[in-house]
Amino acid sequence: MNTLEDTRVTAPSQPEINLTTPSDRRADIESKQAWVSKLMAEIGCDGLLVLQPENFAWLTAGGISRGCADPDAMPALYFTAEGRWLLSSNVDSQRLFDEEIDALGFQLKEWPWHWGREQLLADLCQGRNVACDMPLGACQVLGDRLHRQRRSFTEYEQACLRALGQIVSHALEATGRTLTAGETEREVAGQLSHRLMHRGAMPLVVTVAADGRSRVYRQGGFTAASIRQYAVLSVVARKYGLCVRASRAISIGQPEAQFRKEYDAVCKVSATYIASSWPDAVPRQILASAQRIYQIAGAEHEWALSPQGHLIGRAISETALTPRNEELLPNHSAVAWTTSVGAALSCDTFLISEDGPKPITAAENWPLKRIKIQGADFYRPDILVR
Repeated sequence: MNTLEDTRVTAPSQPEINLTTPSDRRADIESKQAWVSKLMAEIGCDGLLVLQPENFAWLTAGGISRGCADPDAMPALYFTAEGRWLLSSNVDSQRLFDEEIDALGFQLKEWPWHWGREQLLADLCQGRNVACDMPLGACQVLGDRLHRQRRSFTEYEQACLRALGQIVSHALEATGRTLTAGETEREVAGQLSHRLMHRGAMPLVVTVAADGRSRVYRQGGFTAASIRQYAVLSVVARKYGLCVRASRAISIGQPEAQFRKEYDAVCKVSATYIASSWPDAVPRQILASAQRIYQIAGAEHEWALSPQGHLIGRAISETALTPRNEELLPNHSAVAWTTSVGAALSCDTFLISEDGPKPITAAENWPLKRIKIQGADFYRPDILVR
């Protein structure tokens, strides 16, 4: 493995993607309806109830519920071989049609908010052989089947993922470029969250770790501590019902020697993970290869101090990638590797494809470290020196 450091590369801009065309989104939903219909014929059921928010977002190509605090009052979906319905309380149905699923072929079954949805679900199941994505009465549970299917993204979902990745990269990098000494982790977390929400992305997990705090707390959130020398920013954000994850590191002045060494090591390990992210790769084998790089970098015990990555999509973690995981990486799924060494973190989201891993949260205008693995170049965001 060879590394060429301190290479500044401006990522080429992606063409503007229009994700608001109802016909494109509806075509994506129709393809999923066809898959559901085939599944119901296979198992011999009359209908499918969808209660999990992640599956709701998947089967509506990005619809989400906002403002509902009660899990038992969340909107749901009901599918038959020929049709699909939104199940919603009277409080939410108008907004959901106006803002989330208009012109997408859904009909409505509504319950008064003070009744609760339990009776409506019972009525749908009465006298029918109904499947559900979670345990419910006598329904056949299909949660695992839906979970496996939703991890592989359609072309429409891949476009949504790329658009969200650009938003996340921009927010991280704009926050990093304007960060100043003396600001608190909380203030910087607020700036990062504002940039995401300003462009319609919801921050789900925000971490700002100043001056080595992440050496002790690998998943440390943010505190009132002031940033003096350097900080590592990371975020998980959601838009279009999808999640992506990324990180960036900033140093005010030249990085201290220990942090520089840690960051060089974490880039080598993360590049190894990325280089191994192909369809049908085995997580156990990928992690075993990375452990050797940890050892070569003088950080052999670091891999055990924090999770190394997960498949990401409708849920923050669709599948955890561990040394015991031998399930093949699905084609057209997304992986977020979260490699850490000491205070350093290197994290980005990649689409797994037959042509190799495709960066979703690629750097826009950021210093990059080029790492050569078996003749191929892989780029990792380096430390931005302010």
